[in-house]
Amino acid sequence: MTAPSGDEPPSADTAVARVHELLRLVIDLQERAQRAAADRLHDGPMQEFTAILLELASVRRRLPAGPAERVLAVENRLRLTTVGLQAPSVFRLAHDARAALIAGLTQRVDGLLVDRLDTELRVEAHPPTLTEVAVVLGAVQLLLTAGSPHRRGEHAWLSAESGPDGLALRLRVRPPGPRPGSAADQDPAPAALLRPLADLIGATVTDDPATTTWSAALHVPRPPRPAAGR
Repeated sequence: MTAPSGDEPPSADTAVARVHELLRLVIDLQERAQRAAADRLHDGPMQEFTAILLELASVRRRLPAGPAERVLAVENRLRLTTVGLQAPSVFRLAHDARAALIAGLTQRVDGLLVDRLDTELRVEAHPPTLTEVAVVLGAVQLLLTAGSPHRRGEHAWLSAESGPDGLALRLRVRPPGPRPGSAADQDPAPAALLRPLADLIGATVTDDPATTTWSAALHVPRPPRPAAGR
């Protein structure tokens, strides 16, 4: 037997695995960027806010009661603002997989890529792995961005069901209305925009003109478990 040539195209399973690895890296890069932003905030503006609060307290102690109360109100507003800025993000792939999926959809999709997101998650019987969660989050974000590249979608319905053979994802989206100054029939159909990405990640996409929505389905396969005793 001859060894396979390096020029031979990868198998379908290998290609899917590579795409899923890319989607996982998308989420990993987002986490790194979020951590870096939090570090910069802590080392920069938060230090300045603390110094301002100390200075305000020093000034307030030398003021009459009336002006001192107004300065105290400013201090309290600034303190509440800094508390909100320091609140840690709940999205970490190191957390429980289901919690990470919910947190990722809440922080990275709902209100950011669509105005409203409704979800139905059935993952308790066969909990997804963290890699599967990352693939789903990456795929959802890329699909929504490709389907509505300039504006947030209006409404999205997402279902995810985890089974013995993998995780099934279904996404239905009502895109935003026509761009200002353009006729509805001048905008390309979402499925046409999504086709290259869908082909890459192995998703199927369809348009439903009757409801002005588009849908995508993706299955994240799970490697079979080895037989007992092997």
